[in-house]
Amino acid sequence: MATQSQVQAYIKKVAPIIQKYAKDYGYKVCSPIIAQACIESAYGESLLASKYHNHFGMKCGSGWQGRSVNMATKEEYRVGTITNIKANFRVYDNLELGIRGYFEFIKYARYSKLKGATTPREYLTLIKDAGYATSSTYVNTNMQIVNKYNLTQYD
Repeated sequence: MATQSQVQAYIKKVAPIIQKYAKDYGYKVCSPIIAQACIESAYGESLLASKYHNHFGMKCGSGWQGRSVNMATKEEYRVGTITNIKANFRVYDNLELGIRGYFEFIKYARYSKLKGATTPREYLTLIKDAGYATSSTYVNTNMQIVNKYNLTQYD
């Protein structure tokens, strides 16, 4: 569990990189993406983030040509039922490449509506509906982080 100082340090580290790539790739909001990184990586403390620089829990998928690691994860395919699975996750060489990898990942057609999102809730709802996450509480959990840490200051 990350301490408050670790949380603040993590946000300060990822926010400018996310802002840079959001602008480069044409996204209007950064706060929901920062929240996603916070949640998916346990504020940079998860093994997937700290060792493999995947701060967004991105699985490989059929198009991935890079390195991967097989790890345990939890999915909620049915509301209220958590299923433990093993999955192959993308591996990156450093934090910046991992963040850029997120923006490359969301270039898939199923995420095309994200560029039109102008609020954090809209962005999170669209990405959830496009199949990015299985958690039934994904939008609200991320919105709590957006609000708790005033992440809209980065939009």
